Amino acid sequence: MPAGGREGLTMTDHRSLPYDQIRKIQHACCHVFLHDHALEAQKVVEGSTVRLRFPFIEDLTFEEVRKAYRTNVLTYHPDRHQDKSPEELRALSRHLEGVNQAYRFLCSVFGRHAQPCPQPALPRGKVIAVGGAKGGTGKSIFSANLGMLLSWAGYRTAVVDLDLGGSDLHIYMGEKNVPDVTVNDFIHRRVEGLSDAAVKRENRPLLVAGNSAELGIANLPYARKMRLLDKVRALEVDYVILDLGAGTDFNTLDFFLAADYGILVTTLDQPAYLEAYAFMKTALLRRLTRLFGSESKLPSGTSAAIRDLVQRFMQPSCEGPSRTVRELVNAVAMHEPMALPALVDGIMEFTPHLVINRCFDAKEARRIAASITSVARQRLSIDVRFLGTLSKSPVVERCTSWMHHPIVEKQRCSALAAEITAVIEKLGLAF
Repeated sequence: MPAGGREGLTMTDHRSLPYDQIRKIQHACCHVFLHDHALEAQKVVEGSTVRLRFPFIEDLTFEEVRKAYRTNVLTYHPDRHQDKSPEELRALSRHLEGVNQAYRFLCSVFGRHAQPCPQPALPRGKVIAVGGAKGGTGKSIFSANLGMLLSWAGYRTAVVDLDLGGSDLHIYMGEKNVPDVTVNDFIHRRVEGLSDAAVKRENRPLLVAGNSAELGIANLPYARKMRLLDKVRALEVDYVILDLGAGTDFNTLDFFLAADYGILVTTLDQPAYLEAYAFMKTALLRRLTRLFGSESKLPSGTSAAIRDLVQRFMQPSCEGPSRTVRELVNAVAMHEPMALPALVDGIMEFTPHLVINRCFDAKEARRIAASITSVARQRLSIDVRFLGTLSKSPVVERCTSWMHHPIVEKQRCSALAAEITAVIEKLGLAF
């Protein structure tokens, strides 16, 4: 948005902004105002076009931002709460750090600084999790061939089979048998690092296979799971692809949430895409529960109160269906306003991606993707990014039945390679 000290965002200003910028403004407003009005969105139909309006942002003035910032600071500055415990004072200081950063960003939006507030450079994400609640959607095939294409593009790539209860990634990576050393050996500390369990083949990514024949391997204790995730990030590669299992057990959800990019692979089958949405909801519930659990930076009493609200609002009960995340945000703003920024951070930083596999009708796929995106925005207040489709192909279907190597190696499957390449580009990876 151009500078110039305007007193508010006009409709013209708002419509010229990219959606990502709107989300940043909404995010910052939640920190400064400590209420959820900035998240309000309304659908407007103009002829054959449907667009979103954001009433709070459209009517916002800089004077309102400044007043809300001042009220926030005066209310929560640690100097005004010397009777609080050290834990509570540290929480107040962290809260104000976030408020100050959000206020500086909004000042730059309104042109109140000569130079826009510099944003800290984020580390380039390298962990890509491929999941989906339903089995049989093609997650492992997609993971293997995604790894192949990134490797061929010159990136150091590793593919890791974290479907601990149904490991089969090695088959799609060209291994006829389970490798002698697998991720199981790392979990049981028979090898020190994941790279020690990796199979190295020329012109292919590193493969860390699994072995689901071992009884109980899928039931990882929390400490082993965290150690495994730490070593995933420690791999000396550009990209790590995690092939996850079906279902919504805690291990699968935590692997998905730990990634920099989470991709859900579904199909046009109704059970598959309904379960993909259910996975998103369950993953968000897990994320917020952990955010206000032992990892919380808020006082323990506040964290416990927010955890209780999250459970009551997001889980269905005998009293009726679960309520929306927007209602949860509103309840937190009313009862525990200082916790609102952390809650909004946890919601708005969760952006699952969607790929529709075995697609035989591109128009229907776009309709389903649009429906999931709309429902996720209305019910969960999250953005879902549709990355595209992978066509249903008799060649690919036959290849998965008898070939022991990545499908994209076959010239006949160049169409699949082109579609996965398009997914990579939409994901925004360096390619």
